[in-house]
Amino acid sequence: MHATRRTFFYVLGGITLLKLALAAWLPLTGDEAYFFVWGKHPGLGYYDHPPMVGWWLALLLQLGDAEWLLRLPSYVMTSAIAWAIYRLLRDGLGEERALLAGLLYLLAPVNVVNVLISTDTPLILFSFLSVLALRQALQESGYRWFVVAGALLGLAFLSKYFAVLLGLAYGAYLLLVRPSRRNVIGLSLLFLAVLPFAALNVWWNYCHCWDNIVFNVYSRHSGGSIDWGNPLSYLLMLVYLVMPPVLWYGWRRRAALMAALRDRHLFLWLWLLPMLLFFLLSFVARIGLHWVLAFYPLLFLSLPMLLDAVALRRSVYFAAGFSLLHVVFVALLLTLPVDTWNIRPVLRHDLVFGSHPEAFWQQIEPQLDGHALATESYVYSAILEHATGRYFHVFGEASKYGRQDDLLTDYRQLDGKDVAVLIYAEKSLPHHAQFFARHRVQELTVDGVTNYLLLGSGFRYDVYRDVVLRRTQEQFYVLPWFLPSGACYFYDRYFPDEDVKRLPRG
Repeated sequence: MHATRRTFFYVLGGITLLKLALAAWLPLTGDEAYFFVWGKHPGLGYYDHPPMVGWWLALLLQLGDAEWLLRLPSYVMTSAIAWAIYRLLRDGLGEERALLAGLLYLLAPVNVVNVLISTDTPLILFSFLSVLALRQALQESGYRWFVVAGALLGLAFLSKYFAVLLGLAYGAYLLLVRPSRRNVIGLSLLFLAVLPFAALNVWWNYCHCWDNIVFNVYSRHSGGSIDWGNPLSYLLMLVYLVMPPVLWYGWRRRAALMAALRDRHLFLWLWLLPMLLFFLLSFVARIGLHWVLAFYPLLFLSLPMLLDAVALRRSVYFAAGFSLLHVVFVALLLTLPVDTWNIRPVLRHDLVFGSHPEAFWQQIEPQLDGHALATESYVYSAILEHATGRYFHVFGEASKYGRQDDLLTDYRQLDGKDVAVLIYAEKSLPHHAQFFARHRVQELTVDGVTNYLLLGSGFRYDVYRDVVLRRTQEQFYVLPWFLPSGACYFYDRYFPDEDVKRLPRG
């Protein structure tokens, strides 16, 4: 048994070091750079999501801006949860099965190779801690742990709105699976503890054009349609996450599964209920891998109750080999020459730009003479700001994603000024040139990838407002009919004499 414990801590340390190496080696992603911008401009909310990851990064940026440091919460959190799984299960199920459950979570491929920081990182942590607090509430007398569970759920809500699914699972479990007068009171206290966090988010949205609601409910799903392949994709994703040997041994132990459900096992129910909700949602939306990660630890807290030590050990061996294949695959991708991706020019461009933003900046900086800085993409702007420490506006219509620059930039203040705009495609130059009295273009080439620097003089704000900002208003700043009118920076700046546009009922 001591050998098993030593193995656990050796693997724990080894995986943590491996993930540190991956965090230092993996190129910066556009979304990560975007979140780093949040950290440099901390606020009570952001256009796309609640603010928690921005707050975390604001603190980490006080220590430095190296990617391995800013990714620290992601890979350290996985190791911490694996250790917590072991400690939680040790007393009830014995040392061996508890250690194997912790190892299985630690060695799951998605936990080994994922070192990127995102809004899911704090969501996973606070959701996990909230479930542990609820478990404590159900084991003790009194109600204080219900309040703690609610406060942690509130922090998860300020991380990402998927926390709502955990709240729904709490309600279903406490009211339908395990009903009692005490649990009804506890659930009420739990949701009362969530209210201050939810109120903060609602207040911020009320004062900021209801950005989160419009984006997450309307803008990001515009043009979508039912795809009957989505449920199948979702089920295949669950097979990947749960892993085939676990599914096989679980099927053989299905009687134990049904018994655990009848026994109202907390972790099992709180894993299955969100998975069922996601399956129902998969008929109208494509469920991404990251959607389910907040509930992933609960699966491993349930497994030792269903599987014996032999099945768990064999599953651990499979996970180790499967993860090794992932690591080798990632390493091979990172060592491939850039020319390998010539058949995918967009991907090749993004890889070069993401890996060498400083090389582009070295060609941009000498061209500047008091120009404001901009790109036509939130990804480019975020990556360049992280690399240079200079702020880059997002120029033009851009996309429905990453519109935080709408809050940060007031284009009225650029009227008549000079702006340098980094542009991806040559065909876009005439469109952007119309917003300047004069302009010239400089080609920037790094490792065979060419971008274009439009050096515009005399920014024509009125034209930009009528063309770009009007289109932006019509696409991204039309509110649902039922939301109360609050402050809207976009209208206040650019269309102060107009009422906020509304989506029709139904």
